[in-house]
Amino acid sequence: MMFFGDLSYYFSTYHILNGLLSVSFLILKLFSPFCDTLFANAAKPCGLDWNETNIMFFLGCILVVKNRKLPAFREYLGKIFMFSKVANAVLFFYGDFRYAILYVVLVLVVLIVFPEPIYCGRQDVTYFNSNTLEEELTSNPRVTWLIEFYTPWSTSCQTFARVFADLSLSYSHNHLRFGKIDVGRYVDVAKKYKIDVSSLSQQLPTLVLFEGGKETIRKPGRNSKGAIVRHHFTKENITSEYNLKTLYQTTKSKAQKKAEKADVASDKKTN
Repeated sequence: MMFFGDLSYYFSTYHILNGLLSVSFLILKLFSPFCDTLFANAAKPCGLDWNETNIMFFLGCILVVKNRKLPAFREYLGKIFMFSKVANAVLFFYGDFRYAILYVVLVLVVLIVFPEPIYCGRQDVTYFNSNTLEEELTSNPRVTWLIEFYTPWSTSCQTFARVFADLSLSYSHNHLRFGKIDVGRYVDVAKKYKIDVSSLSQQLPTLVLFEGGKETIRKPGRNSKGAIVRHHFTKENITSEYNLKTLYQTTKSKAQKKAEKADVASDKKTN
Protein backbone atom coordinates (compact mmCIF):
# COMPACT_ATOMS: atom_id res chain seq x y z
CA MET A 1 0.00 0.00 0.00
CA MET A 2 2.84 2.37 0.83
CA PHE A 3 4.50 1.66 -2.51
CA PHE A 4 1.36 2.45 -4.47
CA GLY A 5 0.74 5.52 -2.33
CA ASP A 6 4.22 6.82 -3.18
CA LEU A 7 3.71 5.96 -6.85
CA SER A 8 0.49 7.96 -7.04
CA TYR A 9 2.25 10.85 -5.31
CA TYR A 10 5.02 11.00 -7.93
CA PHE A 11 2.51 10.73 -10.78
CA SER A 12 0.57 13.74 -9.54
CA THR A 13 -0.12 16.68 -11.87
CA TYR A 14 2.47 18.72 -9.96
CA HIS A 15 5.28 16.25 -10.65
CA ILE A 16 4.32 15.56 -14.26
CA LEU A 17 4.15 19.25 -15.20
CA ASN A 18 7.33 20.16 -13.33
CA GLY A 19 9.12 17.24 -14.93
CA LEU A 20 8.08 18.48 -18.38
CA LEU A 21 9.13 22.03 -17.52
CA SER A 22 12.53 20.75 -16.34
CA VAL A 23 13.30 19.11 -19.70
CA SER A 24 11.33 21.44 -21.97
CA PHE A 25 14.36 23.17 -23.48
CA LEU A 26 16.06 19.87 -24.32
CA ILE A 27 12.90 18.55 -25.99
CA LEU A 28 12.35 21.70 -28.04
CA LYS A 29 16.03 22.10 -28.97
CA LEU A 30 16.86 18.53 -29.86
CA PHE A 31 13.79 17.18 -31.63
CA SER A 32 12.13 18.11 -34.90
CA PRO A 33 9.90 19.84 -35.84
CA PHE A 34 10.27 21.96 -32.68
CA CYS A 35 13.92 22.88 -33.14
CA ASP A 36 13.52 23.64 -36.86
CA THR A 37 10.68 26.04 -36.12
CA LEU A 38 11.67 27.70 -32.86
CA PHE A 39 15.45 27.91 -33.33
CA ALA A 40 15.70 28.31 -37.11
CA ASN A 41 18.02 31.32 -36.76
CA ALA A 42 20.42 29.60 -34.37
CA ALA A 43 23.87 28.51 -35.54
CA LYS A 44 22.92 24.96 -34.59
CA PRO A 45 19.09 24.70 -34.77
CA CYS A 46 18.78 21.07 -33.68
CA GLY A 47 21.42 20.37 -31.07
CA LEU A 48 23.22 22.02 -28.17
CA ASP A 49 26.00 24.47 -28.90
CA TRP A 50 29.04 25.04 -26.68
CA ASN A 51 27.43 27.60 -24.37
CA GLU A 52 24.25 25.56 -23.93
CA THR A 53 26.31 22.47 -23.10
CA ASN A 54 28.26 24.44 -20.49
CA ILE A 55 25.04 25.64 -18.86
CA MET A 56 23.78 22.06 -18.61
CA PHE A 57 27.12 20.92 -17.18
CA PHE A 58 27.02 23.76 -14.63
CA LEU A 59 23.51 22.66 -13.60
CA GLY A 60 24.75 19.13 -12.99
CA CYS A 61 27.63 20.41 -10.84
CA ILE A 62 25.26 22.51 -8.71
CA LEU A 63 22.98 19.53 -8.10
CA VAL A 64 25.89 17.35 -7.02
CA VAL A 65 27.47 19.97 -4.74
CA LYS A 66 24.20 21.11 -3.14
CA ASN A 67 23.06 17.55 -2.43
CA ARG A 68 26.30 15.82 -1.48
CA LYS A 69 24.84 14.91 1.94
CA LEU A 70 22.04 12.95 0.30
CA PRO A 71 18.81 14.52 1.61
CA ALA A 72 15.45 12.80 1.37
CA PHE A 73 14.50 11.87 -2.20
CA ARG A 74 11.50 14.23 -2.24
CA GLU A 75 13.68 17.13 -1.20
CA TYR A 76 16.28 16.13 -3.80
CA LEU A 77 13.60 15.96 -6.49
CA GLY A 78 12.32 19.40 -5.52
CA LYS A 79 15.82 20.84 -5.93
CA ILE A 80 16.17 19.17 -9.31
CA PHE A 81 12.97 20.87 -10.41
CA MET A 82 14.07 24.24 -9.05
CA PHE A 83 17.58 24.34 -10.56
CA SER A 84 16.43 22.78 -13.84
CA LYS A 85 13.77 25.46 -14.32
CA VAL A 86 16.32 28.19 -13.63
CA ALA A 87 18.66 26.64 -16.20
CA ASN A 88 15.81 26.34 -18.70
CA ALA A 89 14.96 30.02 -18.28
CA VAL A 90 18.60 30.96 -18.93
CA LEU A 91 18.79 28.68 -21.97
CA PHE A 92 15.58 30.07 -23.44
CA PHE A 93 16.84 33.62 -22.85
CA TYR A 94 20.07 32.71 -24.62
CA GLY A 95 18.01 31.58 -27.62
CA ASP A 96 15.32 34.29 -27.60
CA PHE A 97 14.28 36.48 -24.67
CA ARG A 98 10.62 36.14 -25.71
CA TYR A 99 10.80 32.39 -25.13
CA ALA A 100 12.29 33.04 -21.69
CA ILE A 101 9.44 35.39 -20.73
CA LEU A 102 6.84 32.88 -21.92
CA TYR A 103 8.59 30.09 -20.01
CA VAL A 104 8.73 32.06 -16.73
CA VAL A 105 5.03 32.91 -17.03
CA LEU A 106 4.24 29.23 -17.59
CA VAL A 107 6.32 28.22 -14.55
CA LEU A 108 4.46 30.73 -12.37
CA VAL A 109 1.06 29.53 -13.61
CA VAL A 110 1.95 25.91 -12.82
CA LEU A 111 3.30 26.95 -9.41
CA ILE A 112 0.06 28.73 -8.50
CA VAL A 113 -2.49 26.36 -10.05
CA PHE A 114 -0.74 23.03 -9.30
CA PRO A 115 1.15 23.28 -5.99
CA GLU A 116 2.97 20.30 -4.53
CA PRO A 117 0.50 17.75 -3.08
CA ILE A 118 -0.02 18.00 0.67
CA TYR A 119 0.34 14.81 2.71
CA CYS A 120 -3.08 13.60 3.85
CA GLY A 121 -2.25 10.14 5.16
CA ARG A 122 -2.51 8.60 8.64
CA GLN A 123 -0.90 10.45 11.53
CA ASP A 124 -1.18 10.89 15.29
CA VAL A 125 -0.52 14.64 15.40
CA THR A 126 -2.20 17.45 17.33
CA TYR A 127 -2.55 20.79 15.51
CA PHE A 128 -2.14 23.85 17.75
CA ASN A 129 -2.82 27.55 17.50
CA SER A 130 -0.93 30.26 19.40
CA ASN A 131 -3.10 29.90 22.53
CA THR A 132 -3.52 26.14 22.76
CA LEU A 133 0.20 25.43 22.41
CA GLU A 134 1.17 27.59 25.37
CA GLU A 135 -1.74 26.27 27.43
CA GLU A 136 -0.72 22.67 26.81
CA LEU A 137 2.96 23.24 27.62
CA THR A 138 2.23 25.08 30.88
CA SER A 139 -0.78 23.13 32.15
CA ASN A 140 0.44 19.62 31.41
CA PRO A 141 4.25 19.50 31.80
CA ARG A 142 4.22 15.73 32.42
CA VAL A 143 3.66 15.20 28.68
CA THR A 144 6.73 15.34 26.45
CA TRP A 145 5.97 17.10 23.16
CA LEU A 146 7.79 17.02 19.83
CA ILE A 147 6.49 20.10 18.00
CA GLU A 148 6.98 20.95 14.34
CA PHE A 149 6.89 24.65 13.49
CA TYR A 150 5.95 24.77 9.82
CA THR A 151 4.36 26.76 7.00
CA PRO A 152 2.11 25.14 4.37
CA TRP A 153 3.90 26.88 1.48
CA SER A 154 7.38 25.63 2.39
CA THR A 155 8.60 22.79 0.15
CA SER A 156 10.81 21.46 2.94
CA CYS A 157 7.82 21.33 5.30
CA GLN A 158 5.72 19.53 2.70
CA THR A 159 8.52 17.00 2.20
CA PHE A 160 8.85 16.47 5.94
CA ALA A 161 5.10 16.00 6.53
CA ARG A 162 5.13 12.28 5.73
CA VAL A 163 8.23 11.66 7.85
CA PHE A 164 6.70 13.42 10.84
CA ALA A 165 3.44 11.49 10.37
CA ASP A 166 5.32 8.16 10.30
CA LEU A 167 7.23 9.08 13.45
CA SER A 168 4.01 10.00 15.24
CA LEU A 169 2.49 6.62 14.40
CA SER A 170 5.60 4.80 15.64
CA TYR A 171 6.34 6.65 18.89
CA SER A 172 3.28 8.54 20.10
CA HIS A 173 1.50 7.59 23.35
CA ASN A 174 -0.18 9.41 26.24
CA HIS A 175 3.05 10.87 27.64
CA LEU A 176 4.94 11.37 24.37
CA ARG A 177 2.96 13.40 21.86
CA PHE A 178 3.53 14.95 18.46
CA GLY A 179 2.21 18.38 17.48
CA LYS A 180 2.34 20.96 14.69
CA ILE A 181 1.73 24.69 14.50
CA ASP A 182 1.56 26.89 11.40
CA VAL A 183 3.99 29.74 12.16
CA GLY A 184 3.11 31.38 8.85
CA ARG A 185 -0.37 31.93 10.25
CA TYR A 186 0.57 32.47 13.90
CA VAL A 187 3.43 34.92 13.47
CA ASP A 188 3.42 35.73 17.20
CA VAL A 189 4.55 32.15 17.87
CA ALA A 190 7.28 32.50 15.23
CA LYS A 191 8.55 35.65 16.95
CA LYS A 192 8.45 34.09 20.41
CA TYR A 193 10.50 31.07 19.30
CA LYS A 194 12.72 33.18 17.00
CA ILE A 195 11.81 31.36 13.79
CA ASP A 196 12.28 33.13 10.47
CA VAL A 197 9.25 32.57 8.24
CA SER A 198 10.46 34.52 5.19
CA SER A 199 10.72 32.88 1.77
CA LEU A 200 14.51 32.57 2.24
CA SER A 201 14.25 31.03 5.71
CA GLN A 202 16.55 28.17 6.66
CA GLN A 203 14.45 27.40 9.74
CA LEU A 204 11.47 25.73 8.06
CA PRO A 205 10.63 23.32 9.42
CA THR A 206 11.89 23.77 12.98
CA LEU A 207 11.51 20.76 15.26
CA VAL A 208 11.54 21.37 19.04
CA LEU A 209 11.40 18.85 21.87
CA PHE A 210 9.65 20.08 25.03
CA GLU A 211 10.22 18.16 28.26
CA GLY A 212 8.50 19.35 31.41
CA GLY A 213 7.12 22.26 29.39
CA LYS A 214 10.66 23.46 28.58
CA GLU A 215 12.57 23.40 25.30
CA THR A 216 15.42 20.85 25.42
CA ILE A 217 16.35 20.12 21.79
CA ARG A 218 15.89 22.21 18.64
CA LYS A 219 16.75 21.54 15.01
CA PRO A 220 18.00 23.34 13.03
CA GLY A 221 20.19 24.93 15.65
CA ARG A 222 22.79 27.69 15.56
CA ASN A 223 26.59 27.53 15.69
CA SER A 224 28.87 29.58 17.94
CA LYS A 225 28.62 32.52 15.52
CA GLY A 226 24.82 32.50 15.61
CA ALA A 227 24.42 31.17 12.06
CA ILE A 228 21.78 28.54 11.28
CA VAL A 229 23.24 25.04 10.96
CA ARG A 230 21.53 23.24 8.09
CA HIS A 231 19.74 20.06 9.09
CA HIS A 232 18.40 17.14 7.04
CA PHE A 233 15.08 16.01 8.49
CA THR A 234 15.18 12.31 7.68
CA LYS A 235 13.47 9.69 9.81
CA GLU A 236 16.82 8.19 10.81
CA ASN A 237 18.33 11.55 11.81
CA ILE A 238 15.37 12.54 13.97
CA THR A 239 15.13 9.14 15.66
CA SER A 240 18.83 9.32 16.54
CA GLU A 241 19.23 13.00 17.45
CA TYR A 242 16.07 13.20 19.54
CA ASN A 243 16.76 9.74 21.00
CA LEU A 244 13.15 8.77 20.29
CA LYS A 245 13.52 5.06 21.05
CA THR A 246 14.82 5.71 24.57
CA LEU A 247 12.40 8.59 25.06
CA TYR A 248 9.53 6.35 24.03
CA GLN A 249 10.50 3.71 26.61
CA THR A 250 11.16 6.11 29.49
CA THR A 251 8.01 8.18 29.01
CA LYS A 252 5.94 5.06 28.50
CA SER A 253 7.36 3.56 31.69
CA LYS A 254 6.33 6.66 33.63
CA ALA A 255 2.84 6.42 32.21
CA GLN A 256 2.62 2.74 33.13
CA LYS A 257 3.82 3.40 36.69
CA LYS A 258 1.25 6.12 37.09
CA ALA A 259 -1.48 3.81 35.80
CA GLU A 260 -0.36 1.08 38.21
CA LYS A 261 -0.45 3.49 41.15
CA ALA A 262 -3.93 4.59 40.13
CA ASP A 263 -5.03 0.94 39.96
CA VAL A 264 -3.58 0.22 43.42
CA ALA A 265 -5.31 3.29 44.89
CA SER A 266 -8.57 2.24 43.25
CA ASP A 267 -8.24 -1.28 44.69
CA LYS A 268 -7.64 0.07 48.23
CA LYS A 269 -10.75 2.24 48.00
CA THR A 270 -12.75 -0.74 46.81
CA ASN A 271 -11.49 -2.93 49.66
